[in-house]
Amino acid sequence: MLVWILILLLSAGTAAGLSFAFGPTETWWFWLRIPLLFLAAYICFLLLYALLVALISLFINKQKPVTKAHHGMRRFVTETMELILLAGRIRIRAEGLDRIDRTKPFLLISNHRSMLDPFLPSVLLKGTEIIFICKPEIFNMPVAGSYAHICGYPFIDRNNNRQALKTILHAVDILKEEQTAVGIFPEGTRNKTSEPLLPLHPGSFSIAKRAGVPIVIAVNRGTSRAIPQFFWHGTKVSFRVVDVISPEQIAALSTQELAARAKETLESALQN
Repeated sequence: MLVWILILLLSAGTAAGLSFAFGPTETWWFWLRIPLLFLAAYICFLLLYALLVALISLFINKQKPVTKAHHGMRRFVTETMELILLAGRIRIRAEGLDRIDRTKPFLLISNHRSMLDPFLPSVLLKGTEIIFICKPEIFNMPVAGSYAHICGYPFIDRNNNRQALKTILHAVDILKEEQTAVGIFPEGTRNKTSEPLLPLHPGSFSIAKRAGVPIVIAVNRGTSRAIPQFFWHGTKVSFRVVDVISPEQIAALSTQELAARAKETLESALQN
């Protein structure tokens, strides 16, 4: 929000300055050119910020292992996520956030329809650090891969059982040692089908079981429409916490039972 407000103020100042600097102020053209200059300046400052983000990513060495949490970079990424949502005219309706105990780490589980899905909880829970487990393909993406690496986002290859277990154990360490929340999409990939939900991977739930933290189950809605309508048409999306499973309940259930409960909860919420 702070970055967006700064860009708005710079855009307004630039528009006003240029309007008074060029041409008389007594004509109708003066009042028309102010909003036009504001829009032009706003777009230019957004592009300049995007360029800054891209330039910083060039100095991130993705081959260098991340051995400690980069809290400043995580905050920078969260601010950038919020700016992207605001610039894209994406409005979030949040429900059930009060069900989350934000003083303790937790595992966030939700459905996955869009690349914007991690943005919603990251922005809504700003002030509570949350990192997401990603597919290896994200690591190879320009800009996004660099920031995911430096922020310590774990990468999981579900086709490699040994590597997947290593990532799960790493996520457990993050929850225990960093006291940082971890998010994962147990479907394993974006759901591009007409079905409300893809099958859930039970291994995702073993993270909470091993770490002894609660599982927060949430539903994203509307994010699949947001990217096609980005900037040109406002989009309403929602993020709703539908269930919180306590560590005591988790300990009494197997990962398969946890996956079945989560699937039933998500499907029910998506149908309402």
